[in-house]
Amino acid sequence: MTKKEQRRGDDIRQVIVDTIAATRISTRSLKKPAQIRDFLRQYFANVPVEDLQGRSEKIMARIALDHLEFGARRPSGKALVRVFNATKKTHGYESAFTFVEMVNDDMPFLVDSLSAAILQHKMAVHITEHPIISIKRDRQGKVREISSPSDEETHSESFIRLAVDRISDKGEIEALQKEIENVLVDVRLAVRDWGKMRQRMRLTRDLLEYGPSDADPLLRSESQALLDWMADDHFTFLGYREYTLTKSGKRQVLKSVPGTGLGVLSRDDKVSKSIELSNEMQRLVREKDWLILTKANSRSTVHRATFLDYVGVKIYNRNGRVVGERRFIGLLTSIAYSESPRNIPLLRHKVHKIYERTNVEPAGHRGKALLHIIETYPREELFQSSIEDLARTTLGILNLQDRQRVKFFLRRDPFNRFFSCFVFVPREKYTTAIRRQVEVLLTEAFGGTSFDSAVQISDSALARVHTIVRKPTHERPRISIQGIEERIVDLVITWSDKLRDQLNRRFGQDEGERLYRKYRDVFPAGFQEDTSPSEACSDVRRIDGMLADGVPLSVDLYEPKGADPGQLNFMVYSIDKPVALSEVLPILENLGMDVYTERPYELTLPSGAFWIQDFHLRHDNIEPLDFEDVDARFEECFMAVQSGRIENDGLNRLIVSAGLTWRQVELLRCYLKHILQLGLPFSQAYMEDVLSSHAGLTKRLVELFETRFDPDIGKVKRKRELTRITAAVKRGVSKAVNVDEDRILTAFANGIIATLRSNYFQTVDGEPKPYISIKLDPSRLPEVPRPLPHFEVFVYSPDVEGVHLRGGEIARGGLRWSDRREDFRTEVLGLMKAQVVKNTVIVPTGAKGGFFPKRAPGGDRDAVFENGIHCYKTFVRGLLDITDNVVDDNVVPPERVVRYDGDDPYLVVAADKGTASFSDIANGISAEYNFWLDDAFASGGSAGYDHKKMGITARGAWEAVKRHFHEQGLNTQSDPFTVAGIGDMSGDVFGNGMLLSRKIKLVAAFNHRSIFLDPNPDMAASYRERQRLFRKSGSTWDDYKESLISKGGGVFSRRAKTIRLSLEARKLLDVTSTALQPDELVHAILKMPVDLLWNGGIGTYVKSSNEGHPDAGDRSNDSVRVDANELRCRVIGEGGNLGLTQRARVEYSLLGGRINTDFIDNSGGVDSSDREVNIKILLSDVVKKKGMTRDKRDELLASMTKDVAALVLRNNYLQTQAISISEMLSADRLDESARLIVDLERAGLLDRDLEFLPDESEIDDRRTHKQGLTRPELAVVLSYAKIDLYNGLIDSQDPLDDFLQIDPQRYFPAVLRRRYADLIPGHRLSRQILATLIANALVNRMGPAFAKRAQVDTGADVVTVARAYEVARIVCRAAPLLKEIESLDHKVSARAQMLMMFEVSRTLRHASYWLIERFGDDLDIVEAVDRLKDGMARIYTRSNSYVSKASRARNERAEQMWLEMGVPDGLAKRMSLLLLTRAAVDIADLAAERNRDVIDSARIYSVCNDALHMHTLHAFADDLKVSGRWQSMARRNLREEFYAIRRDLGSQLLTRRSTRKPEDVASQWFDKHAAGLEEFLRMLEEMKLRDDVDFATLSVAAQELRDLVSS
Repeated sequence: MTKKEQRRGDDIRQVIVDTIAATRISTRSLKKPAQIRDFLRQYFANVPVEDLQGRSEKIMARIALDHLEFGARRPSGKALVRVFNATKKTHGYESAFTFVEMVNDDMPFLVDSLSAAILQHKMAVHITEHPIISIKRDRQGKVREISSPSDEETHSESFIRLAVDRISDKGEIEALQKEIENVLVDVRLAVRDWGKMRQRMRLTRDLLEYGPSDADPLLRSESQALLDWMADDHFTFLGYREYTLTKSGKRQVLKSVPGTGLGVLSRDDKVSKSIELSNEMQRLVREKDWLILTKANSRSTVHRATFLDYVGVKIYNRNGRVVGERRFIGLLTSIAYSESPRNIPLLRHKVHKIYERTNVEPAGHRGKALLHIIETYPREELFQSSIEDLARTTLGILNLQDRQRVKFFLRRDPFNRFFSCFVFVPREKYTTAIRRQVEVLLTEAFGGTSFDSAVQISDSALARVHTIVRKPTHERPRISIQGIEERIVDLVITWSDKLRDQLNRRFGQDEGERLYRKYRDVFPAGFQEDTSPSEACSDVRRIDGMLADGVPLSVDLYEPKGADPGQLNFMVYSIDKPVALSEVLPILENLGMDVYTERPYELTLPSGAFWIQDFHLRHDNIEPLDFEDVDARFEECFMAVQSGRIENDGLNRLIVSAGLTWRQVELLRCYLKHILQLGLPFSQAYMEDVLSSHAGLTKRLVELFETRFDPDIGKVKRKRELTRITAAVKRGVSKAVNVDEDRILTAFANGIIATLRSNYFQTVDGEPKPYISIKLDPSRLPEVPRPLPHFEVFVYSPDVEGVHLRGGEIARGGLRWSDRREDFRTEVLGLMKAQVVKNTVIVPTGAKGGFFPKRAPGGDRDAVFENGIHCYKTFVRGLLDITDNVVDDNVVPPERVVRYDGDDPYLVVAADKGTASFSDIANGISAEYNFWLDDAFASGGSAGYDHKKMGITARGAWEAVKRHFHEQGLNTQSDPFTVAGIGDMSGDVFGNGMLLSRKIKLVAAFNHRSIFLDPNPDMAASYRERQRLFRKSGSTWDDYKESLISKGGGVFSRRAKTIRLSLEARKLLDVTSTALQPDELVHAILKMPVDLLWNGGIGTYVKSSNEGHPDAGDRSNDSVRVDANELRCRVIGEGGNLGLTQRARVEYSLLGGRINTDFIDNSGGVDSSDREVNIKILLSDVVKKKGMTRDKRDELLASMTKDVAALVLRNNYLQTQAISISEMLSADRLDESARLIVDLERAGLLDRDLEFLPDESEIDDRRTHKQGLTRPELAVVLSYAKIDLYNGLIDSQDPLDDFLQIDPQRYFPAVLRRRYADLIPGHRLSRQILATLIANALVNRMGPAFAKRAQVDTGADVVTVARAYEVARIVCRAAPLLKEIESLDHKVSARAQMLMMFEVSRTLRHASYWLIERFGDDLDIVEAVDRLKDGMARIYTRSNSYVSKASRARNERAEQMWLEMGVPDGLAKRMSLLLLTRAAVDIADLAAERNRDVIDSARIYSVCNDALHMHTLHAFADDLKVSGRWQSMARRNLREEFYAIRRDLGSQLLTRRSTRKPEDVASQWFDKHAAGLEEFLRMLEEMKLRDDVDFATLSVAAQELRDLVSS
């Protein structure tokens, strides 16, 4: 500090002190303010300015006066001490410190001694205040006044105040105070007797005149001079005592002389104490010298807390015998330490003797070096050591100079109390750590109890450590100086030095030196203690490689030398930060290891931190571990788990127990996860245990898989090896100890055997793909739940699991983002089942896929979404990896995939829950794979049909809604109706649906966030508002303009505690409660009386009254779900999936509600997507063969949007129409439906229980109550009938080309049919498209049972039945007739329309049967149409020219019936003419056969009909009461027999070359057979007289007529 800075500090202190002194504060000890100010100035006069700044002057004044109050009364010669914690209440302030205050007479050593005592208690002193106050006291020691230091009457007193570490324990405070009090007593005694003790030393030096007669005179004089030198202020006297030496037998006893004690040795001086001399002490007595210079056993309590210097002066009598001792204890002063030994008596003598003994010339180089050693030698050692010890040690040090080596010197204390040790080490090797290790080593070697060390580091090449090790006096440890030195060498010849040597040996001089220079200083002491340099060489090489390659983490498993069996070490190397124990331990434990300790080491590299973690492991493998076999696999598995490439679970034990690689374990994990999804009742942990306990079999299972699917194995070897391995697997499974184990092991074996394909052997850049996909045949898996998919693909990775289930080879369905981790396959299976029946309107059957992201990030929605995309991509790639491709019209299998199935190139996916915007992503992957479907792979992408923009799903479902209401007499487009809805206007289905009619009165709606109520909406205004919300991106019900909501309505949050209901709302909902909880309000909306419940949301909201909530499979909506018998809506439109359970639909329908199923109502989306796919497949051929560009293709696709929508909506219209017709006939045709269900079950196509169709008992019950199947049940039957028909068409060997020739494919929009008619037949799915069209058209028009019944009744195959229907449809002109009937929607009753359609279907059935019986399997559509079409047309249009009277009357009755129903005249006429059809086909066919005009044939038929009264026979047949299938067949056979007889007669009468009129020919025949005819007619008259005509009677009549015609 400069003088200027010091002056500035003094000025600041003076200002602060003046401020303190000016503080108005009183004290009981001083009355006068001036006295108080004087005290305060003296108290703070010398306090450092930094201890004053920032403190309250008032509090400082209070502290000082409190100190004064504490010392206000002090008897002379007594010290006052207190230790306390300041409190606000007592002292007026608080502090983080404990305070020590003392008041004492001013004397030396007070502050030093006090501070030393506190340090002995392991506490730090933070503030020291030591004012010397001039005080006058009265006789009682009471403060009288504060005076000036110059006042001769004044007394200087020390006021010491120390702030120390805070002490909370009262006992510790009391102990410290007691210690300080004792110290102050010692200080007072030492100061009191200091002069006497020095005088005793001066007197004692004279006694040295007596001594041994042969003693060295120089030693005597030097000893005397030393005592004089000490008395001359080179020794601080602290204690003195005299002793006498006496003998008691062989014992020598040293006794203290009472009353001789001075200083600290005067405390217990009244009683004589005896000490029996030990052997060492007796030896000292015998030595011919006078002084004993050593260290005492105790530390000084005065001045410095070091061990006391002991100066013992032996007292000889005149005879030269030792008779006593005068003992001085104290401390050498600082001058004694700084003075040269050559100037200190006795030491100079020792120096001289050292030169003599070492034979070193003082003037020479070695002499000067020796002198330097002596000059720097520890002063106590010079005093205490003998000349022999000094000579030996200093010479050893001299010989050590500049030698880079370790040296150890030892001196024993003469009294056997301590060892003085010198350790020299190369300076560059010395560290504090080395010093501490040496201290520990020496303490252990000597059995020490404590030690003190001093270190000297100078310009010398060596550092010196001087350590005093104290020990119990009674112990004599055996010491090997060489052994100790060797151990010190091990400490000092550093680990780094040894590392250098090992690196050079291991890697050569150049590389070893490079590595040493780079890494010599990076390893911490702990690592060096635990690791040998030889072992560390591997660590150095690994670290260097990691840094060079940028590898952040590496591991090493090794067997330590001499390890116990089962013991291993595992090293983890990581850059920047250690791997958390919480991360490492589970991995190692799942690898079958017990971790019993971990040692982490942090290395400091220039590039940053580097960590090595050493884990000590034990493995629990029963068999001895082959380390060479397991270490690489173990390390690879750990790294794979740690990096997230594989999961961390108990299967990883198989790395050790079964000898598997992590990839093989991952394969087993794939199958295990699939088994869990199948629903086996075993936990993953249990299955892991089973596989581990059957490790050998587990290895065989992997071998079985790899042998089956390794593409590099030849066929012959594969077959041979599979035979061997399969047998081994069977033997292994048979060793299962219980049924559960057998079931688990069998499930794994069956899974592998049922696998058809896998991507397991595919690689990317030489590495296995990060996911595994397996394609399975579910029919070979006994554990698979019903219904069985045709194919199943399971995709597994640590990030995602997914399953794709297909109902057939050509199948499609969406891929959904599932939220059901434990059972997403169950979810997907249910959806696949629904998709199968939904997809009956399209070419592919149903499929469904679902994936569950297992590592979704928390919180951040964007991160969750991005992770979902990543998982979706993985799932899609897993599917495409094992899907065949098509290149140049040839099927190309995927690379490195062994197939156990046929060609399978058709894979189409679609958007679904959570993946609505993923189509372009999927198509991007399709392009990445060069997949033949290109962007037809996923419909609805940027170049596809956007379902929301088209509104196609909602529009399709709206067709169902319109039909429901149409059949109830309401036109949704012109008549107002109320709606309650599920969803909001931003949604596709809900939003589009609520814009499909301006007559909608949306009175209530809800989604997962809000509830909307509008008791009396303005239809026009609310429509416009809904339209606005639909167009607004991301709109919610909260965006609905409040001003447009009618009185009593509003938008309410589903998070609200309760929602108050207005009078209008209560009336709307038909509830009495004035307030409801949100879920209760949703519940009320679902049950409210309303015309339409429109489901455009997600969730299952209605169950049957016989189901529990778990049956709905939607826990999130359990709180709002209602029972079907609680619904009061008239109609339900299922725009969304799974809104009701199937049982709920049936129950609601049985109670009179109008509902189909979700797969019927919302099939528009899938229909649109499938058409998009097939159009793109067609246009891909156009691109290849006609040169169309991609832009032109996209433009053409967009231009056909309306056409595609029209085709889709047509399907929706026809399907719901077909269900309605079936429903109308259901009660009468219950037996027929029941037979169909049984047939479909027997075919293995339908599972009655899974589809919730009535069993035989329930069918009997419905038969009794004249109830048929409900609409939901009919929807299922209708769909399976289409599936059955489609499968039959596809599986048949017959070509279907004739279907195309006579009726060009109506599947594609007209523009494609016009432009590319030549390419349509070559469409890759042409046969499937045709089969779909045929199945849909036939079942929609003819009903679900027709095809099966026709096959049974006629024995024809399914293709023949389809051909017969197609011909019948054309020749009977059904299409224009049906179109005209459909055009009457809302013009005539729905029932009238359905009756007409039924009549058309019945006509087509008769015609189809005729065609089958006429042509059989030889029926050809083109030929049959050519043969019959024109003739049938003339028969229908020229009926007035040939119809018999009876037929005319019948036709007129029929026409009148239709007219009464409101059917237009022309249509009624055409409908009545359908009655001619069955005869007409015979007439047209006969005319073609005879090459005669069809009208001539018709006239002959007419004459015969009237003459034979055929109408009577047919009437009798129609009136027959039938019960059951067989009677129905008998009646049909009778009818057909009547037709056959008439045809035979016509065939006789109509010849090819006749020119006669048909009437004349007929008359001639009847005249010829007049007798027989008369007899036949008489029989008919008799029959008319009977009440009922039975089968037997009509059979006789038929036979009689047959005989007549044949005669």
